[in-house]
Amino acid sequence: MSKKVKAYSAGEKRVFHKLALAMVAAEIENKVIKPQTEKETGKPYKAKGGYLDIYLNSDLTVKRVWKTFQKEVQKVRSDYLKYAEAEKDDESRT
Repeated sequence: MSKKVKAYSAGEKRVFHKLALAMVAAEIENKVIKPQTEKETGKPYKAKGGYLDIYLNSDLTVKRVWKTFQKEVQKVRSDYLKYAEAEKDDESRT
């Protein structure tokens, strides 16, 4: 028999919701605002101070979750790279 998956707590659900809000804002900036602004101005879009920054500054909890998520993604990427390099070294020794 398979184990029943435990439901998320209300706090965990709130964190997921806040992360989803930030991800959608980033997606809107990247897929809608950036291309339209670049098309209209003929200049590269400057994300600093742009839509995502404005949105994150309007809800500091979302900003906190987003920054924590970004740090964790960087850590996971670094860990994954170290793991892949170790695997490659192990394979080359055999």
